[in-house]
Amino acid sequence: MKSPLVSICCITYNHAQFIRKCLDGFLMQQTDFPIEILIHDDCSTDGTTDIIREYEAKYPELIFPIYEEFNQYQNGKAAEIDFYNYLRARGKYIAYCEGDDYWIDPLKLQKQVDFMEANPEYSVCFHDYVVYDTSNDKHMKPYYGNIESFSQDGIEVTKEMYLRNSNYGRPLTMIFRTEMFNEKWHTQYRYYRDTHEIYHLLCSGKGWKLSFVGGVYNQHTGGVSSSITAPMSALIVRETYKELYQYNLHDKVIELFMLESLLWNYYIIPRQEFIIILKEYFLIMPRVVLRVLFVLFRRKLKKKLK
Repeated sequence: MKSPLVSICCITYNHAQFIRKCLDGFLMQQTDFPIEILIHDDCSTDGTTDIIREYEAKYPELIFPIYEEFNQYQNGKAAEIDFYNYLRARGKYIAYCEGDDYWIDPLKLQKQVDFMEANPEYSVCFHDYVVYDTSNDKHMKPYYGNIESFSQDGIEVTKEMYLRNSNYGRPLTMIFRTEMFNEKWHTQYRYYRDTHEIYHLLCSGKGWKLSFVGGVYNQHTGGVSSSITAPMSALIVRETYKELYQYNLHDKVIELFMLESLLWNYYIIPRQEFIIILKEYFLIMPRVVLRVLFVLFRRKLKKKLK
């Protein structure tokens, strides 16, 4: 068997109602190069494992699962789950899709690989997608801020764009160069590994988003983001940028978004908690905290003068 050019990496846990569509999206890919499908099942209890075994038996030359006997996420190894697949990837490129999302374009991989092969300066390539809300059976396009449409070919994605709006780089849409993989993506960070991973890819090379719709992001009650409240979201965003800041002290982009995140927190969380956070963060990023205080003082002053 030829070595694969693309390693499709999929993590799954209790995705029985979604996993068939996910796997079918992998298998329908029409490519002029070989692929492999690497699945990490984190000890599912709802029948997901049985479905994966069924597909593995049908396609033993393509599908290579890991079946955990104990749930790694609950055992405090959430940061390593993707890592298990990435370490065994043999392809020049890694494509990513979690078990509750799926691809809808049979030429998705071919289009992205063609772009990456022709543009070696790019470390990661995305495509457009739609969100499916299972609670109301509704498909919707993600929000991209002021950019309502892309050019026919696509759009350049910078780390500034991505950190301001993660819709530019959902994991189910990305393919990246395996050589760009860095262990610290998954070992030094606790919060939203996707953000850290894509941030580092955009620091290592350029990013491009192709304009075609290639996948569906399922929004459902069992998803990680479904139960996130506004205060919890403020915590996740703040701590995500804090971790990035600590490992990238000279990145002015991270500093800007840390500032914006703290200002957002001011309006979301209780004041006493906000003061405690500022005291803690002053030891890590005094310049940012001082800027936060200055902006808040200026806003209050403007309000009084009106």
